[in-house]
Amino acid sequence: MSELSTILSSALLMLIMVDPSDKILLVTFLREDFGIEDIKVLIVRANLIGFFLLASFAVAGQIILQDIFHIDINALKVAGGFVLFKIGLEALESGGMFTLRRERDILALAAVPVAMPLIAGPAAITAVITLTAEYGYTVSLSATAIAIATVAISMFIALYMMKSVNKTALSITIRIIGLFIMAIGAQMMVEGVIGIYLLMVNAGG
Repeated sequence: MSELSTILSSALLMLIMVDPSDKILLVTFLREDFGIEDIKVLIVRANLIGFFLLASFAVAGQIILQDIFHIDINALKVAGGFVLFKIGLEALESGGMFTLRRERDILALAAVPVAMPLIAGPAAITAVITLTAEYGYTVSLSATAIAIATVAISMFIALYMMKSVNKTALSITIRIIGLFIMAIGAQMMVEGVIGIYLLMVNAGG
């Protein structure tokens, strides 16, 4: 597999983890209380913060886990897979991944909860650390940038097409994405368990 195809497949994984449909639904709710210009600022600020948070985990996450806490990547896959499975299950059951509080200052919403945890949440953080461990910094950072850019563009489109956005359809889409996240989480757990088993076998041999 070429580096470009690896980046694109990794970007698709990150896009599923970040889930643009949830952010589109968020924009439709914000539009009821705030003006378009304010929401534009929120979209730009939230996605920039989200990208820098994920980039930080991509660069430092593996170092912190392996060099400081001495956590094997396979253990991360098991734990992260469990987190992903739980997040996917909640999305599948509720049709949403966030609870929006009423806030007068829209810039306060940009950092919390939009940038974190809606963009740079447990699922995306786990995925970006795993991508760095498997493919290196170039792939993980490029994939993250593509995914975040796609989410930002989707939010801008939703801002101007709010009247045509069907919240029921979005809720169904979120549930479908939740199912995919559950499957990815299950696969990560299986890969982690197999990796730990092989390490034990090699150590024993």
